[in-house]
Amino acid sequence: MVPPEPEAQAVRTFRVVWVANFLAAVGMMAFLPFFPSYLRGLGVEEGQVAMWAGLCVGAAPLGAAVMGPIWGALGDRFGRKPMVLRALFGLSLFVGLMATARSPEVLFLYRIGQGAFSGFLPPSVTLVSLSFPAGRSGRVSGSLQAAMATGTIVGPLLGSWFRAEHNPALLFLATSVMCLIGGLLVLVYAREPAGYALNSVLSSASNSGSLFGDIITRLGSMLRKPKLRIGLAFLFLVQFGIGATNPLLELYVEMLEPGWNAAEVGQHTAYLFTIMAVCSMVAMPAWGSVGDKRGHGIVLLCAAALSGVGLCLSGWAASFAVLLAGRFVIGLFSSGLGPAAFGLVADVTPREEQGAANGAVFSARAFALGIASMVGGVLASWVGLRGLFWIGGLGLIVLTALSARRMTSGMGRVEPPAA
Repeated sequence: MVPPEPEAQAVRTFRVVWVANFLAAVGMMAFLPFFPSYLRGLGVEEGQVAMWAGLCVGAAPLGAAVMGPIWGALGDRFGRKPMVLRALFGLSLFVGLMATARSPEVLFLYRIGQGAFSGFLPPSVTLVSLSFPAGRSGRVSGSLQAAMATGTIVGPLLGSWFRAEHNPALLFLATSVMCLIGGLLVLVYAREPAGYALNSVLSSASNSGSLFGDIITRLGSMLRKPKLRIGLAFLFLVQFGIGATNPLLELYVEMLEPGWNAAEVGQHTAYLFTIMAVCSMVAMPAWGSVGDKRGHGIVLLCAAALSGVGLCLSGWAASFAVLLAGRFVIGLFSSGLGPAAFGLVADVTPREEQGAANGAVFSARAFALGIASMVGGVLASWVGLRGLFWIGGLGLIVLTALSARRMTSGMGRVEPPAA
């Protein structure tokens, strides 16, 4: 059998990884928006639902944040395809175990395990990006994240319907199977680019000392880059503002529309996630192209400010329709965050170190989402659900205003480093 040409192989790898990301996103978003009602089914008291929803939603990103840079550096040393497989098979294992949970504490522990061993986007971005010219990194990462956004369109609607017709615990098993299928597709059809495969990377790393010493060296080198530090800090704060509200949207819909029954609340909560995903799917590749041409720092700045406007609009909502409009604005502009951050990494990081750097970007986002979800559940009892939106939105607008001069002067487009 004649192997495909490099360009054809790169396209095939991209398509397979895109499908795997899509399947994982569909499965994850089929149950993530509905943790409050699922926790009620486990017997959690009403006064503790918001707290446990925040803890369980935030546990996975928190675990992923801790392990993200480590997995990224291991990918630089041992190959990116094994890291994609580790993530998808780990996701399949721990989400499958969630179907057996009979208490919020056990569900919380499985979510931590899921986060620690999953995290499929950074190695997926790195695996595919290395197959294409350096100047296309923003578009490639944007397209892969659009796969997740596409899955997020289908996932909440599927989950809302499935919960009404079947045992909600079966959603975990269905997600586990979908992630397993995605992993098998990557195993069979995806290829590591020539020059970055396992043997090549192991050979180049043989003189770099111990494994963990090499990881620390790579991470330290990455964090000494001023532009990357600024980008990671900014990304963290933006994701924190958005992430505090996401786990509690089902409760917010109940508050805005008290006459709706549980099925109507679940269906309309799914619409909130779906409209945001539609916006992301459409806008994400465009944001990547704009960042490649105009500068990824500028995209971060615009995305943050206008996401803050969307959060404020959501906090002001007196009806579901206004809340839906706020989610539209958030989805349209927050979708620029990921492509800009991964594009910034490609601009300032040598290609052989991009796995660790992409892992750090993922960790900044995941850590923000994890902490924000947990803090949001507790903070809501003090400032109310509306207060969470106002704090996040106004905080982003103020942050952007304070950072504008430094972002525009110090984070414009730079030429990518030589391969």
